[in-house]
Amino acid sequence: MFKASMVILMATLTFIVPGHSMAQTARSLKVAHVFAIDHPVHQGLLKANELLKQKSAGKLELSIFPAGTFANYQGALQAVRLGTLDMAPLDTAIEQYPESGALLAPYAFRDYDHWKKFKASAPYQDLLGNISEKVGVKQLAMYTFGFRHVTTGKVKATTPADYQKLKLRVVNFAPYPEVATVLGANGMPLPIGDLYLALANGVVDGQENPFTQIQTMKFNEVQKYLILTGHILATSGTVMSRRAWGSLNDQEKAIIEDVFRAQAEWIDTEVIANESRLLADLKAKGMEVVEVDKAPFQARVPLVMAKYPAFGKLYGQIQAIK
Repeated sequence: MFKASMVILMATLTFIVPGHSMAQTARSLKVAHVFAIDHPVHQGLLKANELLKQKSAGKLELSIFPAGTFANYQGALQAVRLGTLDMAPLDTAIEQYPESGALLAPYAFRDYDHWKKFKASAPYQDLLGNISEKVGVKQLAMYTFGFRHVTTGKVKATTPADYQKLKLRVVNFAPYPEVATVLGANGMPLPIGDLYLALANGVVDGQENPFTQIQTMKFNEVQKYLILTGHILATSGTVMSRRAWGSLNDQEKAIIEDVFRAQAEWIDTEVIANESRLLADLKAKGMEVVEVDKAPFQARVPLVMAKYPAFGKLYGQIQAIK
């Protein structure tokens, strides 16, 4: 009698103890990035997480590590390639796939409409597939966080001759340092985390970033001029490790692609819609906004293309989009 009662009791406990219930525990996909929590990339990931949980009926979710808390940009990307991190942003695949660097070549895109049309084109779809193959990841949809512009502390630099006098911080991986080439400046690579103090202490005279980054990093506190060079459209996209991608079934893969396509569209829309607000905010915080004639800088693009002949085909395809 006692033995039979214990069997019934154990069966009942097995049913009700958390972790043994009928409900399936969600699989958490780890994603890391270097942006502040109010940056559109992070906000887009928060929205992607809600959509992912909804579309997967709670079977999939994101665990997000912002602001370099998991690793810096390169470290996170390497972790994705090794399969020890599930997702991270990829700005450029130039090291493994040189042709793709054309996406970040100076003056590749005329405006946001040009970017939207590129994303609807066959070369864009080819690019996603080629990056996936060459880098050893699954490249998901791409997004923009804005045209990059220059800020300076003392010199209102509007021509290549002006920039020859300046030490300009540049991102420390290709092709970003070519900003110095197209502007005519002296480029100095520095990690983004060191940049505020470098500007404040005069280690560098200026830097270049989209409005979103200028605001979230508070560069307006240590820079006087915002110079609208619009020299590069900052683009990126989420990549997923082959290990994580291969562990998903077909339905889950379709959900991931849908969710990150929606994330990319949300970031694009948010960035474009907020440009005028961000510009007004930076003005209100004391920055002087300077319009420039871009033609002298655009005339220097062949100097960059001569260094990177592999850019030619994709750059030409992008330019051909009307």
